[in-house]
Amino acid sequence: MAKARELAAEKKYTFGNPVKGDPNDRSVDYCLVKGGPCLGFCDSTLSSVTMTRPSSINEVAGTIKEWKSIYGEPQVAPNIWYLQGKQYSSVQFNWFGDDNIQRDIAISQYEQGETQIAFGYSYIKHPCRH
Repeated sequence: MAKARELAAEKKYTFGNPVKGDPNDRSVDYCLVKGGPCLGFCDSTLSSVTMTRPSSINEVAGTIKEWKSIYGEPQVAPNIWYLQGKQYSSVQFNWFGDDNIQRDIAISQYEQGETQIAFGYSYIKHPCRH
């Protein structure tokens, strides 16, 4: 945790408020303010990193093609739900590696807004995952 805070400060990021899902869970997420990634910690060990930013269909298609050539076929999960009556659409591509790392790319769009891409890396097996 100390090293993550040090590296974030070097890049001029500050830690946002901790986000904890289940009160019985030992994992905590922090999004770094000023455009940084979101970091997930299990106790004090970094267990996931996700970075979201605007994208384009060309970048999405090229990135998925590149990752498929490296990691093989992904599991694909499309989702549509509504936030305050407005449609939120996403498609998540997951690769579960033999190296205990899950890699994922998520493409999302809220209403007719800008397309977003998220790159995520997390441990598949770790003490905080049930």
